[in-house]
Amino acid sequence: MKISVRNLAKSFGDREIWKGIDYDFTSDSIISIAGKSGQGKTTFLRCLNGLETYDEGTITFDDELMPVGKTDAEKIGMVFQGYHLFPKLTVWENILLAPLYHGVEKSVAEKRALQLLKDLDIEDEKDKYPRNLSGGQQQRVAIVRACMLEPDILCFDEPTSALDSDTIDKLAQIMEKLKEKGMGMIVVTHDRAFAERVSDRILHFEEGNLREENLKAI
Repeated sequence: MKISVRNLAKSFGDREIWKGIDYDFTSDSIISIAGKSGQGKTTFLRCLNGLETYDEGTITFDDELMPVGKTDAEKIGMVFQGYHLFPKLTVWENILLAPLYHGVEKSVAEKRALQLLKDLDIEDEKDKYPRNLSGGQQQRVAIVRACMLEPDILCFDEPTSALDSDTIDKLAQIMEKLKEKGMGMIVVTHDRAFAERVSDRILHFEEGNLREENLKAI
């Protein structure tokens, strides 16, 4: 699957965040967008997921044009910085909510959920509530939830911001497993070392546009 961004522009009031963005994201690689705050990295990610509108340009999934503020949840998923788990639902209820809403048969969804929980080593936590989990466990639940519709590309917003070094190592391993299974990823991060560790390509915003870095030179 390919997400094609063409001539994308976004402003907040009189402040232009970025303009003329042209880039292709594919489901066979991990691409990080690195850099400091205030450059519109998370806003860009939210535009790809239909959570934010943009002013100009187009976003297509393969050859399907996405209306502004819309997305295809079966092609792209999102792991939010704050995880956004429903506090009054158990892990199991959190991860089954989206597939059942989208019409996936319950038996199919449950089988998929059990396998993902096992793959991410949190199957023993499925009956717990988010408040009873560590930050790393909550993040893994959020990853499972985002994978339940089997998207081609999964987006991460600042995935290392609240993690210790051991948990960051586990996250890198999880992302590698997802890539081996054919899932592409787009990662917004301030963590330069993490970006270099997991990414096939690193992008950064420069003068309101995305630039690709030469990893071989790093």
